[in-house]
Amino acid sequence: MADLKIVRHIKEGAERWNAWREKAQPEEIEIDLQKADLSGLKMSGINLNQANLSKANFSRADLSNANLTGANLSGAVFHNANLKGADLRGAILAQANISQANVQDVNLAGTDLRSLELRGINFGSANLSGVDLRGVNLSGESFQKINLNGANLSGAYLQNTDFSGANLSNANLSNAKLVRAKLRGALLTRANLCGASLDFADISMSGCLMANFSEAILNKAILNKANLGGTIFSGAQLVGAELCDAFLGDASLSMANLTKANISHADLSRTYLYRAILTQATCIETKFYHAELNEVDLSMAILKQANFAVADLRNSYLGGADLSGASLMGTNLRNANFANANLTGIIADSTIWEGANLQGVIGFSL
Repeated sequence: MADLKIVRHIKEGAERWNAWREKAQPEEIEIDLQKADLSGLKMSGINLNQANLSKANFSRADLSNANLTGANLSGAVFHNANLKGADLRGAILAQANISQANVQDVNLAGTDLRSLELRGINFGSANLSGVDLRGVNLSGESFQKINLNGANLSGAYLQNTDFSGANLSNANLSNAKLVRAKLRGALLTRANLCGASLDFADISMSGCLMANFSEAILNKAILNKANLGGTIFSGAQLVGAELCDAFLGDASLSMANLTKANISHADLSRTYLYRAILTQATCIETKFYHAELNEVDLSMAILKQANFAVADLRNSYLGGADLSGASLMGTNLRNANFANANLTGIIADSTIWEGANLQGVIGFSL
């Protein structure tokens, strides 16, 4: 139960409380306000860090800009409370009720939010860096421009969730359900999206440097103009995905499935595409400079004016592909299969053709 003397002091207002606490309460002494009724109190800017506030009643209370770092708020009730700008870093919030509180611009860094009802909450510009949201269902919610750096959202249900402009750098989104999620302009540097479901997701213009999308499902996803430098897509499904004007320099797409994907004008310089599938992909003016394309399937792909200079296309299959105007300068085409491909107007200086199959090609002969 709450210490009645402490309750009396807190009801004198935030300014007097803070002065009293600084003078009379050493930080190592626990402030016990368990089950205290603090409803309706004006406590803007109050210092309640490390306090025991479990099951306290803060209904209609003003806690704007309050210091609640490390406080035990398990089971606390914040019905219609004002927590705008409050600092709750490291607070214990198990079973707390904040569903109708004002939590705009609140600092929740490092807190475990799994037991909270977060649907319909407006976080404003809240700091949710490092929060634990594993397995939660936040489908259709909005986290626009929210700081979720380092947050753990593994296995979370985030279908149609709006993360536009959000900071998800270093976040764990492995195996998360992000079908039709909005990630336009989001920052996903070094984020872990291994095994995530991102069908039809909008990831255009996002920053995904060094992110991990291995084994992720991105069919029909939109990644136009995204920065995907050094990103891992090994084994990912990108059927029908849009990657126009995207930067994929030094990325890894080994064993990835890009059937019917549109990669026109994208930069895949030095990209690792070993055994990737690009059947019927559209790659107009795409840069594959110095890329590793060994055993890649480019059958029926549109590769007009694509740049394969110094690329490695050994044992690749380009049957029926349209390479008209493509640059194959210094390209290694040893044992590549060009059966019935269109090679009209290609640039083939210093190209290695040893063992290549040119049966039925159009517009070129050795």
